[in-house]
Amino acid sequence: MAVVVAVRDLLFRSRIQSAADRLGVALTPARRDAPVADSVAAAGGGLVLLDLQDPGALEQIPAIRAAGGRVVAFAGHVQEELIARARAAGADEVLSRGQLVARIDVLLGG
Repeated sequence: MAVVVAVRDLLFRSRIQSAADRLGVALTPARRDAPVADSVAAAGGGLVLLDLQDPGALEQIPAIRAAGGRVVAFAGHVQEELIARARAAGADEVLSRGQLVARIDVLLGG
């Protein structure tokens, strides 16, 4: 299963990378110069970890899903409106950052 990571926060992305390394899972970083859906299509679909705090992330959810991505979006736990909007946009799962960290092994297939 391909795992596309659309996370610009380098510290948080390194936490995801550490979990992936521990589990032997390869991550594909989303290209910054193109829509996330392009990276998903190039990977043949798969899991997409989408940081809702990245500019334009929310608006990309429908296109990511159309490209074959299973969207697990996340944001800070206090950003309740953003989380609700991501659900309405069609994200498969929407988690707080803490929930993502707690579930990362399961999400990555470990």
